[in-house]
Amino acid sequence: MPPKATHKAPGSQRGGNDYPLVGETLGHWRLTEGIGRGGMGEVYAAEYDYLHILTLRYRPEDRPKLRRELEQLSRSELAQLASETFGAPLPPDARFAIKVSSSRPGTAGHRRFLQEASLAKRLGGHPYVVTVHAINNAGDDGNEGMLIDSGKHRDLAFMVMDEATCAYDHTKLSIPQAVHIIRAIATALDHAHKHGVVHRDLKPENFLGTIAHPLLTDFGIAKEVEHTLGLTRTGQVIGTLDYMSPEQATDAKSVDHRSDIYSLGVVLYEFATGGHLPYVHLAEREACLAAIRSSTNAGKWPRDHIPDFPRDLERIILKAIAHDADDRYQSMSELILDLDKYSRGEWISPWGRIGFKRYLHFMRERHPKFVWGVPLTLAALFFIWIASMLPTWLDDDWRTYQQRLDRLDGIVTSIERHGSHQQLSPEQREIYDDMRVHMASSDRRRYRQHQERLEALLERLSRGRYLATDFTHAGSADNDQQQLRWAAGVSDSADWTVSDNGLLFHGNTLLTFRPYGEGLIYTWVTISAREGFTMTITERNDQRHRTVIRIRNEHLEATLQKDETAPRVLFRHPIMHGQTLNLALEVSDRSIRTWLLGQQRQFDIAGLRSDAPAQMILDIPPGTILRQLQIWPIPPSEPEH
Repeated sequence: MPPKATHKAPGSQRGGNDYPLVGETLGHWRLTEGIGRGGMGEVYAAEYDYLHILTLRYRPEDRPKLRRELEQLSRSELAQLASETFGAPLPPDARFAIKVSSSRPGTAGHRRFLQEASLAKRLGGHPYVVTVHAINNAGDDGNEGMLIDSGKHRDLAFMVMDEATCAYDHTKLSIPQAVHIIRAIATALDHAHKHGVVHRDLKPENFLGTIAHPLLTDFGIAKEVEHTLGLTRTGQVIGTLDYMSPEQATDAKSVDHRSDIYSLGVVLYEFATGGHLPYVHLAEREACLAAIRSSTNAGKWPRDHIPDFPRDLERIILKAIAHDADDRYQSMSELILDLDKYSRGEWISPWGRIGFKRYLHFMRERHPKFVWGVPLTLAALFFIWIASMLPTWLDDDWRTYQQRLDRLDGIVTSIERHGSHQQLSPEQREIYDDMRVHMASSDRRRYRQHQERLEALLERLSRGRYLATDFTHAGSADNDQQQLRWAAGVSDSADWTVSDNGLLFHGNTLLTFRPYGEGLIYTWVTISAREGFTMTITERNDQRHRTVIRIRNEHLEATLQKDETAPRVLFRHPIMHGQTLNLALEVSDRSIRTWLLGQQRQFDIAGLRSDAPAQMILDIPPGTILRQLQIWPIPPSEPEH
């Protein structure tokens, strides 16, 4: 493939014996200069030899005369004539690189050369792989090729490729440029892997072309997964040490495509850090191989060379060069996917990319005080916490309060969900009051957590408590009476009885209900009209603001009073004695809405302050029949009257 060895000046190449084939013609191409030498042969720059091409079909004795005639034409004219003769374009400016095998036919080196040529030609359809145009197999029938001349060089095996050089310095690339090159080469390798080919010798010298369009070359030690041709012995180590995977350093024959992922990760490391490598290899080969195989040889991370190295890209690199092949990307397509995510600025999670042991080893090497200090600090904090909690765990009152709070929490949750509870029963209220008394006389610092939780439960109870009773149904009347007693805090001997039409009050009764909601209350009352009936909505902690609905002088009226000012009449309408009335009222920190005598009205004035729990008071005269009573912290539905 194109060269990686030391380059010679064109004059010395042509004038000396370093490249003996300069000036010779191989097939359709004339070798113009030597441009490199590797372990498997020499590489020459070449161009079309039009004189040779145009005279091939003539007898040898006629060729000299014809050549003299053709030499009178320019190179462009010769190119046009050759193209017309062969029916294919042979442009005069086309330049090629021809790699000539240095091994004799029938040897292992010769077969390896032909394998490289065959693999390269098969993969050459990819845009990021150097294209191989032709192969001469030197008469070896065991390999595909084409016998293109039978002259004095008929025993030479060679391949003809596009001429390509490296047009960039890989130690001076920006990170986006490095990512672009590696991403392009990764697509070429993904193409090779899908065709069953593992490269096994990835290194910067094998990346040619430009930054915009890099090219992968040199499949000289590539391995076909299904057909190894017996060219590599078990236990044999081949490749370039700086980029060699641990499994390749053990046995080159047993590697799979994940070895290429490792090597490409090392190249990405080198490109992105300006020429640095993760490992400093020893000069002695066996010692170097032992270091590569060792799982304890963690190597440097990119941030060791560049402190502000992008962490997302570092995670990609570290996953690619993981010591265990199972911890790496399992395909080139996975690596390409992460490189694309990085290029789009997406976050690359460390989970699944950097193992915990690997990260711990990194931290232990670079920050030993932190690694050992953190667990010691946590252990000390744990023992301090144990010492501080022992008195609590041994405190019987602490456990009793905790159990009671858990029980109350469940009841409040049921109320919030509008379940079987509407408010605390007398027994539950007794538990609540008893806890407040005991904690008020106890060490507040010790039971501060319980006190705060109790206050939070009270706030939740105020927001979630509701009352929904209907005394016109005999089946639910007893339960609804109990709910009414709990909500108003009255005894079982209250002065009312259940009649066919509802709850009949025999004497004047004042019902004061515990707080509901925060800055909003909705109530709905159905009664038979009696002079003196009054329903008042006020704040629990400040009763200077009152919204009142009353029956007075055979009129139903609604008023709002603030501070000591005269009441403001919101509604007034005559009614009949004993008339059944549906009274609905919504009071909030933004407005007051009424549903009275089939008429809905809204007043854009605040009846409560924001977040203030509301309290409802009913003054019920004798003879009043209470049919329905509902109190909600939020309206359950739009009332219909």
